Amino acid sequence: MTLGFSQWGPFVGTDRALLRVENHGEETLQLTGIGLDWPGYGGEFHQAKDATLDPGRTLDVAIDLPEPTCTETSEPVLGLVRVDAAAEVRQELDENGQAFVRQLWIEQCATQFVQERLEIEYGNRWTRYGAGSTQTIRGTLELSRRSGSETIRLLGTRGSVLYDVGLPGASTVPEDRRTADIPIEIATGNRCDEHAIGQATRPFEFWLRLRIGDAEPMTVSIPPTPRGQAETTALLKRVCRARAG
Repeated sequence: MTLGFSQWGPFVGTDRALLRVENHGEETLQLTGIGLDWPGYGGEFHQAKDATLDPGRTLDVAIDLPEPTCTETSEPVLGLVRVDAAAEVRQELDENGQAFVRQLWIEQCATQFVQERLEIEYGNRWTRYGAGSTQTIRGTLELSRRSGSETIRLLGTRGSVLYDVGLPGASTVPEDRRTADIPIEIATGNRCDEHAIGQATRPFEFWLRLRIGDAEPMTVSIPPTPRGQAETTALLKRVCRARAG
């Protein structure tokens, strides 16, 4: 048996992921439970499952991760699989699975760190800029401190396969400010083909890289609100019509 780990589509940005189980044996396995054993998620945990895995086949089984324990650890990540309600397989995840769990843990701990200190919301107002195929929309990220008084620096943004995201104005919150409205600009990428638009599973997967005080830079997810998503979708339609000419 080989154990891996991944996350895809609707699970991105959530605590749900996939434990990949590969059956290299000659017998069908009845899986009755899965889990992980790693200090980054508080040690050993199990979840009941009911799945059949035939010889030579691979199965991705959904797993819900607990709250991360955000203390650095070098311990390997162990995958746990219970078979036929009795036997339990305990082994290290494969190399890609190890890296994936650690990267997901880093992102979750960054989000936890930021959320304890800062609330980030989108403003309700969006304004159009430019015309034709080069038009954009601008809104604001409303930042409110929950704790602390460190300088906050917004270092950059990352958009999705359909959209580019930028910070067109001031992007630093001084120590003496409790709140700030930071301009954010959304533009379209170079994709107007129906395949790209129709098959995009995470069109609003936007990310913000920031630094709070002397902490290491961190990246957190900033998906737009429903209104922001509607405005962004409308922008794409206008730009694509202009390009079609």
